[in-house]
Amino acid sequence: MAEVEEQDITELEQQDEDVTEILASAENTDEAAAPAEESSDDDDAVDVEEHLKDAVEGSLRLKRLLSRDDDEPGKKKRKVTAAEAEKDKKVKLLLIKWGLAQDKVVKHVLDGSSVEDLDELIKSGYVPDKFNEWKTTCELLTRYMCEMREKKLPRGTACDSVAAFAHRWKLDLAKDKVLRTLKHGELRYVLSTYDGTKELKEVIEEAQNENEVDDYTTASSVPKAPGLAALSRFTRLELIDPMADAAVFGDANLTFALKLAKHRKALGHVGRVIATTFEDLDTLRERYKEIDDSIKTLEQDYFAEVWHGVDCTRIAIDDKFKGLEKSLGAVYYNFPHSGAIGG
Repeated sequence: MAEVEEQDITELEQQDEDVTEILASAENTDEAAAPAEESSDDDDAVDVEEHLKDAVEGSLRLKRLLSRDDDEPGKKKRKVTAAEAEKDKKVKLLLIKWGLAQDKVVKHVLDGSSVEDLDELIKSGYVPDKFNEWKTTCELLTRYMCEMREKKLPRGTACDSVAAFAHRWKLDLAKDKVLRTLKHGELRYVLSTYDGTKELKEVIEEAQNENEVDDYTTASSVPKAPGLAALSRFTRLELIDPMADAAVFGDANLTFALKLAKHRKALGHVGRVIATTFEDLDTLRERYKEIDDSIKTLEQDYFAEVWHGVDCTRIAIDDKFKGLEKSLGAVYYNFPHSGAIGG
């Protein structure tokens, strides 16, 4: 057994010597040969035994990769632009100023920053705490730069569409106040057309003189509504499809349907409201003297439909509701009368 192991060791040593000799002889051949594809260069450089071929090819390929930068420095290094060189100077200036020239992580944070951020860092005189026992230097630097960028955003109170627009175009508080008084159509026109080339007053006058165009979209559905309130709805999460219809069941005097129709119109919802009552019209007129006015307002002002004698427990077999299964985005059930006389 020992003789077999000694024989294996001897064979391995012999193979290592063969590889070393082949590599030594291949160096001269590799240096004299013209640049070509690695595969053909490795195969044709020297003749090797089959069981040593992979080892030689790998060693030669690794040698080429390691020596490539030394052989062709001009071709392999990317040219640095003037802007990049200026940025590198500012990064080095900060690192030297902070005594962190060898801190690779801080350098990485600075390299990923914009030139404007670097300029502001230099002007601020900020120096990260190198001896902080809770956070590393790079964490402190990153937090400071995030806070520095946040200061450039709109003020820290609730930020709405007008506040963001005023911040973008550097408008003063007086112009901000004027924008908040505009109607929905006017405000939407100003926000979409103002580009800083005209005075804000001129753009507002153009918006007020602009003809209203109803293109059957939610954006143009309520042009006379308060601008900021209506526009804010477009930046919120809508749980109800604004294009779908809404049905109201058991609404006796129709006051709930009236408020719902008004609310949906203010939100920019264009789907119709289907208001239903359990009683017939004659019974409603006996109970509610305002019922005719309510029906007229719903149908003329809000383009709603009013149906009477609808039992919400039988809508599945009611012919009026055939084909409406996929058109209703919201259904409102009013609480039925419990039958109690009082309490």
